[in-house]
Amino acid sequence: MLPEPSRALFPPPSAAWARHAFAGVTPRSAGVVLALCVVWAASNTVDELLLAWRELDLAFWLADDVLPEVACMAAIAAVMGLAIVAVRNLGPQSGARRMASLAVAIALAAAVAGALREAYLQLRGVWVPMAPELYAKMWLVWWTRYALQATLLTVVAELHRGETRSLEGLHHAQLEGLAFERETSEARLQVLQAQVEPHFLFNVLANVRRLYRTDRAAGREMLGNLMRILDVALPHMREARSCVGRELELVEAYLGVQRVRMGRRLNFAIDVPAPLHGLEMPTMMLLTLVENAVRHGLGPRPEGGTIRIAARLDGAQLRVDVADDGMGFRAASGAGTGLANIRARLAALHGESARLELAANEPRGLVATLRLPAAKAAP
Repeated sequence: MLPEPSRALFPPPSAAWARHAFAGVTPRSAGVVLALCVVWAASNTVDELLLAWRELDLAFWLADDVLPEVACMAAIAAVMGLAIVAVRNLGPQSGARRMASLAVAIALAAAVAGALREAYLQLRGVWVPMAPELYAKMWLVWWTRYALQATLLTVVAELHRGETRSLEGLHHAQLEGLAFERETSEARLQVLQAQVEPHFLFNVLANVRRLYRTDRAAGREMLGNLMRILDVALPHMREARSCVGRELELVEAYLGVQRVRMGRRLNFAIDVPAPLHGLEMPTMMLLTLVENAVRHGLGPRPEGGTIRIAARLDGAQLRVDVADDGMGFRAASGAGTGLANIRARLAALHGESARLELAANEPRGLVATLRLPAAKAAP
């Protein structure tokens, strides 16, 4: 049996841990810090620059003064920056504990920066031994300088973090608001769709019952047309969208029912080119317009009349006309529940890109026009 491998007391950090600890450290941010180090190094060696300028020895100034100073400042910035970034990412993420952990990180990083500065001066050979009290004052000045710089950068980073979180929260709230609006719109559309179904079916069943009492043969014919209607409509009643061909089949079955009831008083004609049958159309919307024409246009007229259904493309829109030569505009024209339902459904489905228009038919009657975006229906 093989011995179990020993586990290290402090396992090395994983790549995922390192990515999380130093998240936000990018080549761009490192470049910005390096640029600041160059500016800081140049400002620290301005006296040497004036001397080099007089002696026309700028290359010596860059090589002997600026580059070593840049290296020192970059080392200090790397130690301080990485330590504070790691504490920001791995430490407490909110409240007083976060502020305390950042303060400790700044204090320790400033002390390390002071030690690096002293080591740099000793390496350069410009370190001068001094009395303990002067040494302590020098260290206090260095620590204060680096602590203030780190504090300023940390405050800026925290403000940026707070602003970013606020923007993310606002964006998340906007997404939730859009999702809620979409769900509300879909629920409203389902309610509107549900209003159409019982209203239509109740009217047809009432006609079948009435006709069966007076003419059983006609009643059987009407019942056959009703079964055709249900065969076409029921599988798709709960869908918001259908196609022109399916809606025409439903309308023909409905008009067959009404022709049995009205006899010679009802005539109809359908002029819809076959290429348009595959275009998208809201479910039962055309049927509602035809039913409205029968009930309010031709039904009250003793001699009845004709319903004409036509469709064509008008630019990027599908135009569908339902015209009758019945009673025409009356006090209630355009204000019925069916037409209001159509307008509400169009607004929910297409916004301002679809509409229902009503106009007088010449010489008599009414024309209801649906204008819809011309889109291929889903298979």
